[in-house]
Amino acid sequence: MSISYHAYLNRGYRFSVHEALAEQWTTSFTGYDPAPAAGTLHLKYDSQYLYIPYLYELYRLRLADGLLEKEAPDGWQSDLYFNECMSVYHLLHYVREQAQLSGIWVPFESLEGHGYRQQTPDPLLVPFSRKFTGKTRELDAACQKLGGIRLSRGDVPYQFEIFPRISMQMIFWDADEDFPAQTQILVDKNITDFVHTETIGCMISDLLEKLESILP
Repeated sequence: MSISYHAYLNRGYRFSVHEALAEQWTTSFTGYDPAPAAGTLHLKYDSQYLYIPYLYELYRLRLADGLLEKEAPDGWQSDLYFNECMSVYHLLHYVREQAQLSGIWVPFESLEGHGYRQQTPDPLLVPFSRKFTGKTRELDAACQKLGGIRLSRGDVPYQFEIFPRISMQMIFWDADEDFPAQTQILVDKNITDFVHTETIGCMISDLLEKLESILP
């Protein structure tokens, strides 16, 4: 079962649907001390909230009761999706105080040594590759609009800031006469100093969904 599998299954589901799990996570963060994570991740906080940028949007954790909210044009909203909530909660829960990046980029599948095996086509990357087959110009524009930094390999190569200190690289190769379009995701070799392995799938899913949503 791949890292992507659970994130794929939970796409489009609100966090509140998983009532017991949502209560578990908010309860575990009730009265949370933000200082250690804020220092490691370069986050801002005050007496009421810890602020977490995630994929170019701003979230905040309400310290009194562990509720996670996202900034919206009409104010802060708390009815969030499963994958975005798990990405943020997992980051704050699993980040090590001395977490350090290696500067070495590796395919995210290479981290699947904790009982995971890729048996079937990736449920996130394969549909994404099909969607953008023959649309490199559109994908390039979407990557730029989201805030990515262009790299030098592949047909559409970009690096995105997922959280402060955590980035991902997305390399897209368009189809040719021999191979279908392919998408590769690279992460820092030490990313599990910051998040759980399964969290990576949630972050990938959110990144791809954001790029897809930019399409006209």
